[in-house]
Amino acid sequence: MTLYTADRLAEMLGIQRSTVQQLVRAGEFGPTVNVARKHLVTEDGLAGFIARRTGPAHSGPAPAPQTNYHHRHSDPGPI
Repeated sequence: MTLYTADRLAEMLGIQRSTVQQLVRAGEFGPTVNVARKHLVTEDGLAGFIARRTGPAHSGPAPAPQTNYHHRHSDPGPI
């Protein structure tokens, strides 16, 4: 079983160590192994984290077209 420290995860994911620590506290990596006041992330926890954050850029219905309200009045009147 491979375990990852916050420092190693930060290096692998390209984010700050403090961000990794926040994500671990929030449970984003699933259950952790606690050793000497350190929360170590399991390989399954890392795989689940990555799987939840990868995929298509957008899924769901297309957004409704927006109306351009800036050109509502075509005649500005006398200048």
